[in-house]
Amino acid sequence: MKILHRLCFLFLVSSQLYSQAFVDKGFHSKATALGRAVTALTSDASLIFYNPAAIGFASSGNIFTNYANLYPEISDAHMNVVNAGGVYSLGQIGVVGIAVSQFAPDFWNEQTFIGSFATRMFDENLSLGVNLKVLRWSAESPQGDNAVPEPSLSFTGFTFDIGATYILQNIFEENDLQIGCSIMNLTQPSVASNGSANAVLPMEVNLGGAYVSRKYNYTILSGVTFRNSELKITFGTEINALKTSFAGIESNFLVRFGGGRIAVKDSQGEYNGGFGLKIERLMIDYSFSYQAFIQHVGGISSVSLGYEF
Repeated sequence: MKILHRLCFLFLVSSQLYSQAFVDKGFHSKATALGRAVTALTSDASLIFYNPAAIGFASSGNIFTNYANLYPEISDAHMNVVNAGGVYSLGQIGVVGIAVSQFAPDFWNEQTFIGSFATRMFDENLSLGVNLKVLRWSAESPQGDNAVPEPSLSFTGFTFDIGATYILQNIFEENDLQIGCSIMNLTQPSVASNGSANAVLPMEVNLGGAYVSRKYNYTILSGVTFRNSELKITFGTEINALKTSFAGIESNFLVRFGGGRIAVKDSQGEYNGGFGLKIERLMIDYSFSYQAFIQHVGGISSVSLGYEF
């Protein structure tokens, strides 16, 4: 039965190789735990993957690294994702950032490299951002005595993302409303090795809102994503459940949950949860994602480390 599950899953993935290329497989534990409804969040380097304008509100710098174990019941397929990145403030000019994502299961290798810039030089409450993304994948030729001889395949290309984030400060006492939007993959490149139009990377439009209560230490998020003529609805909540100080070291424990689903009849979504532990400038995040549309392959666990400087 386990072998059957693996074969069915590999067939599903390989048959949708182009349509599932360079999508969010778990860029960061915080974003995953919040149902990926993070278009309107700000400052974290990992948000480069969702909205390049988000980093425009970083006042100094921060870095992160993330590891996600996809579908653990398929243990011999090595379905792991590794991501990393960082941002640095240039003062009034803006904020620069870089990020990389690596996905390398047994049957192909996929990388995304991003250079990002965002600025608030026009309005302190408005950030405008842009990403330059280099995309690469490769697949080795079949191996073994009974393998059908085929050449190895590869692709390298690039595209752009743009975004904007606006903060309405103090709509109530110490409560802000953040609004974000982004357009990903503007040039819609074909990611096929032969440039086939059937493998065009679709443009993705994200809209999101975040209600941030600095007074009561919680955030409520919502978002919608348009991709491939589909509408996906997402939501998330973060609560600062415990704030304490010991020996002059301030710590925060945050609880998160969220999810999302495609807005069509009988569609099944994902249901996520997790937590964050912030000790001074160090951040440790964890998330667990239950994918309702793929059964018997296990949930997705993700862990991240971050540091502010």
